[in-house]
Amino acid sequence: MTLATEAELVQNAALGAVVLSAFTVEFYDQRRRQAGPPLPYLLPVLPMVMHEETVTSIYRRHFDGGLLLAIAEDRTLTLELQERMETMMPQTMQALNVAFSSKLLTYRGDTGQVWAESRHLPNLPRGEESKPLIAAATRLGYWFSTISIDQLCAYLRIRF
Repeated sequence: MTLATEAELVQNAALGAVVLSAFTVEFYDQRRRQAGPPLPYLLPVLPMVMHEETVTSIYRRHFDGGLLLAIAEDRTLTLELQERMETMMPQTMQALNVAFSSKLLTYRGDTGQVWAESRHLPNLPRGEESKPLIAAATRLGYWFSTISIDQLCAYLRIRF
């Protein structure tokens, strides 16, 4: 493995950690700071946010429009999401590992929830390129916080 490849892996995991943290902060805020997202809620986040067409479709949407409206207006949001989720599971786990080890996120085993340790996200070197990803993750955090796990699976056509 070359140094460039290792650097890319670390940067991608770090970006994923920040994206998952942005999602978690918004979810937590919408639950009136009483609950973080259960771990399964985090699994479709990176496959959606790292998918260019999905990010383009959702990162500028209004928060109040909701996930159902976004899906109704763009049916491709759920297209092959299950496959992307399965394929990206190693990247999601690496990003979670970075987020946990860097104290961006904490897993609470007693509740099965993930909590943000800080409301402030670290600065990313390529901030302009990551802004749509962070905005999309924030919207997903807002939208996911309003629905149950069963609804999430039905809307996104995924299973765990």
